[in-house]
Amino acid sequence: MRQFTFAAGLCLTASLGMAQTGTAPAIALKPATVQIRAGATTNLQTFTVVETGVKTPATTLTWTLSGPAGSAGSLGAITSKGVYTPPAIPPSPNTVTVTATDATNKVSGAAVITVLDPIPAITSLSTTNINTGLAYVVDVKGAGFMKSYQVMLDTAVAASNFVSGTDIQITGTSTATPGTTIAVTVVDPGTGGKTSNAVTLKVLPPVAVTVTPGGRTVRCGGGTLALAAQVTNNSNTAVTWQVNGTATGTISKTGVYAAPADLPAVPAPPAGAVTTASTVPVTITATSVADPTATASLTVNLENPQPSITSTSAGKNGVDPTVPLNLTVNGTGFAQGAQVYFAGTALPTTWQSDTRLTATGTIPMPVGGIAAVKVANPNPGSLTSTPVAIPVALAKTNMAYADAVRFLEMASWGPTPASVVELQTLGRDAWLAKQLDATQTPASTWPDPSSDTENMSPLQDAFFNNAIKGQDQLRQRVAFALSQIMVASGVKDTEYSQMVSYQRLLGDNAFGTFRNLLGAMTLNPAMGYYLDMVNNAKANPKTNTAANENYARESMQLFTLGLVQLNIDGTPVPNAGPEYTQDTVTQMAKVFTGWTYAPEPGYAGGQWPSPAYYLAPMVSFDGQHDMTGKDISLPVPCTLPVNQSAQTDLDAALDCICKQTNVAPFISYRLIQRLVKSNPTPGYVAAVAGVFNSSKGDLGQVVKAILTNEEATTEDTTFGDKLTEPVLYSTTLLRALNASVTDSGSLDAQSTAMGQNAMEPASVFSYFSPFYRIAGTPASAGAPPPTYPAPEFQAVNAATAIARANFAWRAVTNGISGTIKVDLTNLQDLAAVDPNQLVEAINMALYRGEMTSSDSKWGIILAAAKGSTSTAANVRSAVYAAAAAPQFQVQQ
Repeated sequence: MRQFTFAAGLCLTASLGMAQTGTAPAIALKPATVQIRAGATTNLQTFTVVETGVKTPATTLTWTLSGPAGSAGSLGAITSKGVYTPPAIPPSPNTVTVTATDATNKVSGAAVITVLDPIPAITSLSTTNINTGLAYVVDVKGAGFMKSYQVMLDTAVAASNFVSGTDIQITGTSTATPGTTIAVTVVDPGTGGKTSNAVTLKVLPPVAVTVTPGGRTVRCGGGTLALAAQVTNNSNTAVTWQVNGTATGTISKTGVYAAPADLPAVPAPPAGAVTTASTVPVTITATSVADPTATASLTVNLENPQPSITSTSAGKNGVDPTVPLNLTVNGTGFAQGAQVYFAGTALPTTWQSDTRLTATGTIPMPVGGIAAVKVANPNPGSLTSTPVAIPVALAKTNMAYADAVRFLEMASWGPTPASVVELQTLGRDAWLAKQLDATQTPASTWPDPSSDTENMSPLQDAFFNNAIKGQDQLRQRVAFALSQIMVASGVKDTEYSQMVSYQRLLGDNAFGTFRNLLGAMTLNPAMGYYLDMVNNAKANPKTNTAANENYARESMQLFTLGLVQLNIDGTPVPNAGPEYTQDTVTQMAKVFTGWTYAPEPGYAGGQWPSPAYYLAPMVSFDGQHDMTGKDISLPVPCTLPVNQSAQTDLDAALDCICKQTNVAPFISYRLIQRLVKSNPTPGYVAAVAGVFNSSKGDLGQVVKAILTNEEATTEDTTFGDKLTEPVLYSTTLLRALNASVTDSGSLDAQSTAMGQNAMEPASVFSYFSPFYRIAGTPASAGAPPPTYPAPEFQAVNAATAIARANFAWRAVTNGISGTIKVDLTNLQDLAAVDPNQLVEAINMALYRGEMTSSDSKWGIILAAAKGSTSTAANVRSAVYAAAAAPQFQVQQ
């Protein structure tokens, strides 16, 4: 019998049924048995039906699927047309019965399907790379996978885990050679099982990690550094970060390192070890997530933080230099070992925390009375904070600051920060008492000459050393004033041995009586040589020689009396004759005969003339003394009888001079000129001359009267100012700037360029004439300008004026010499705080604090303090502008 498809068979069977009614009804499925792959979606199996023995075949059949008793899993699906779709996974057991039922004729037929394992197919791998030596997990993606299937790596069975019919996960650790490939297949190990297509798994070298950037430096207290990690040989580029220690900072998940607030403690090096480390290294490690054994590390070098000051315990009132300092400094970034600097001086410092330091100690008064306080962190990475300004002033004083500075401009070689503090602490009278008392303030010493031929340079060095560093400031200043009245000069006395006794004499007698000074000066061998009194023999008619009149004339004209008779106030006596005549000079010259050098120790004396020896007073030789009587014609005349010794005549003549009323106003006027002002009023002179007379010429009392007079303590606006002479200008500037002077050797050359060669005045009239005058402003239009005494201006010309400015520049740039240094560190720190703070410090140091911000001088100095991008250059310019200004060069 022929087979038909389901539809055609029904029609044919019906026609036959009517002819063959004796045949039993039956249905047969074609094919009766069939094999089909699970998961198939194409070329599905269509069953045909052969129905026999029925009169009327059914037009519709019922199709069902069934499995053996206890079977599990899906049986697949059958359509009403007999099209069978197998399940994705064969049922268990893997046979399925397909039944077609004709309900009308109550007949059915069946066929048996054997569902074969699906053919595996790989579509992809979750990763196409694995690393040699690294455990891997790879998901094999595809279709038709069953639990029984195996994954093959080349010819080796991989350890696997069935996830689903589309996913099998394999695990393991590859030992394959990097650079090779592995064929991955899925195999059905059953009978008739199939093998999937092959995909390639590439074997890579071990995972590697690199980190950048290395070797960088990060500051504690807020410093950060962004790091980057690169993972190679693996598609998983994620890393985890780690810092070696909790005290060495933190790092974010994205690799941003943050330094700790403070530098971690570094173990002390072994005893005797030399360490040069300038940073503290920190190791940062990146670890591959894909391979935790793959890591990379780099070193970040930690430095101390940038310190910053927010406040101090000094407050608005500042600190007192006479009280031990106990200062608290608040801020941030203070490292262990941080150092507090006060006006450039390192103070003993205690670290309390990274926000607090305490400093103690005895502080000096800084130049200008303002201290810059700063904090310096040590290495590694030493940095210094921006300074803060703290006033330094006495909480309680016995003298106002400006008054103290003005006083020291007259009574010393220039005020220093320390000498101002001393004067303010003691008060004027106590300071004077201390300076006048040799037991409290001994006189500066003058070294003996090293040879008889040593020149003046070492003595000039000693002069400046004493002036700048000597404690007996008033004595030295008065001695210098006296040296400009009773002049002996190194121009003629060119050797150290000649002039040292003269300098010692001036200091020893500065506070004694004028009479003793005059007596000592008359017998000083340097003076004797300079004004020809030594070896001055009596007149000799046979040789037609007369006594030398040089000392007789100058001692009266310049040392004691002057040319004209004076009132007590220093003004000329109207219609009076001269103070002395030529006859007076002649008679006095006779008095000064018969004196020669003292014998040098170890040598016999008693000869005329004696060999030159300058370290002892001259001695008399009566055989060469004029024994005649002398009539000394002075306003208060003196008569010296015949046959008196040289010593007796000398004493009587000097006593006679000191009795003259001119002495007090004459000496008072000149000392005032040298110490205070060029043009004192008659009242000032009279007041001082009165003290001269009442104290019997006690120079200590005279000096005190000069310095404490109202005209000395108040500013003069009537041409009473005194141009600071070059020697004093140089010392005043250096002392005001607190210069360090180890050897003053080059100062005399500087002073000479400015018009004053120390201890070498050009003539017996000194460096400049006490009578030199300058013109003032006319009282009215067309009127002649009045003139005023101004001795120091005689030394001023274009060259010396430039030399003064040059000296100021050399001082502030440390260009005088290697042994004279001005430390501008504190002023530079103040300029960093605020240029106005710098100007105020200069104001206090050089202008007594009397400038105001509205003064033109302030504006000029402030402009200089801002003229450069360099703080150091700005400070030099500002100090120079102030020091070279006329207002500083004139003692007001």
